[in-house]
Amino acid sequence: MKTKITKTLLILLFLAFLSACAVNQGSPEPVIDPQTEQQAEQNGYQANAILNDDLIFTFKTDEGFDGNGVMAFSQALDNNRQQFTTNNIIYHYEPLGEYSYRIYRLTPIAESLLGTVEPVGGAILSNELITAIETALAENELTFEHQGTIFVLSEARKAVQISTATEAAIANRYYLEAYDPAYNEIIRAYNFVLNLELALQKQERSFFHQGDKYGILEVAGGYTISDSQSNLFAELSNIYVIPKSSSTSIPLGFKNLVRNAIENEQTEFSYSDSAGIETDYQVEKLDNSWAINPAK
Repeated sequence: MKTKITKTLLILLFLAFLSACAVNQGSPEPVIDPQTEQQAEQNGYQANAILNDDLIFTFKTDEGFDGNGVMAFSQALDNNRQQFTTNNIIYHYEPLGEYSYRIYRLTPIAESLLGTVEPVGGAILSNELITAIETALAENELTFEHQGTIFVLSEARKAVQISTATEAAIANRYYLEAYDPAYNEIIRAYNFVLNLELALQKQERSFFHQGDKYGILEVAGGYTISDSQSNLFAELSNIYVIPKSSSTSIPLGFKNLVRNAIENEQTEFSYSDSAGIETDYQVEKLDNSWAINPAK
């Protein structure tokens, strides 16, 4: 009975955390009382850790990809279909890496029936584009690029529909968290997440965003992101470390030690707080989570 209650509480904590940071990325940061935070640090942190299996979405600015889109995408993913329709808009997705996807909005420009390519919606097709479409059709290509634009082919009744693809959303299982909340606007920017994901897909150790270079270092439970001066900037992980009290926050340094312990199946670790006081912690494996508490 105790195990079931604990599991239920953890799930509720997890859902509350996701609703705050993953679904509504524009929500303000929680206000933490400094006195409460200092007391928690002195007494030692108490936390739960959960391995995330749910997708987290980053939306392109002004893209109307809502909850219906999230549900339709999830269903398409389960059914191994790369295209889906929601709110009368057709979308297409491409894998970015392990458990990471790039979602495009499709705008029809042409249809092909019996080998003839005809424009739709008032689109103007150049001879070069028509040739590129015909080549893609002949080679049964699902996507192709022409003059910097991505085009997608899909079935539309008895014809093949040709559409332009524009960025809509990114979905993955990893949550990005900045060391300094002042940088939240940067890490939540669509292009920052996209450039990071593309670098991870290519196994590169750095990427650029708005002219600034960022480093990538693989660590236990995810990746550490550094800024152009090699300072710690953010962490990308699918292991959520959540304080047991909503009135306190947990430093990223502590969270990384928790993730390292979980990845290496350690039952204890030590952490030094901002005052240099070292505390020993125990890591207890539960049904689908871990409990982290100061050692007795």
